[in-house]
Amino acid sequence: MGFFIWCSFFPQISNAASGASPDTHGEEPPVVTIIKSDHMLAENIENKIHFSGHVHLVKGHLKLTADTLDVFFVPPGKGGTLMENMQGKSGTQKVQTMVARGHVVILKDLRQAFAGKAVYIESSHLFVLTELPVVIENGDRISGERITFFTRINKSLVQGHGLMLLNGKGTKKKSDVSSPGKREP
Repeated sequence: MGFFIWCSFFPQISNAASGASPDTHGEEPPVVTIIKSDHMLAENIENKIHFSGHVHLVKGHLKLTADTLDVFFVPPGKGGTLMENMQGKSGTQKVQTMVARGHVVILKDLRQAFAGKAVYIESSHLFVLTELPVVIENGDRISGERITFFTRINKSLVQGHGLMLLNGKGTKKKSDVSSPGKREP
């Protein structure tokens, strides 16, 4: 039995439904996040939702799969809880962080990331990958103890014993280069 949730964590969703334009103060408009999983548990007091079993997340061009995903929301004001805040005026809640565990795979445009654990920090638009992280782009592969995978720019930061394996596409082998007047055997 599968479970599907359309996470309307962002103000734009409720504004779009009402016909109002979102107030983004010059920032990029928020993107709808869709999460599918076998199970879901909302922890009201902790302002957290736990997804488990075949977790699939889609947020714009970003896709993530994992065994489990914990979504932590910005704490509500005035002692409110997650459910009280979601029943409020906007019916939405802003994500603070997400923690994916177990066979984590992230796809973003031409980049792929693999790790045992990935922590997404919403305010910085980045993942911190640990537990044997690897990032592959255009066939080039990087690994290290910890990789920061930026989602808005095409950049990754490797920390601790990094290794980079270049694919070699586009480079010419010696046998591919010919000199004028000289023929290779």
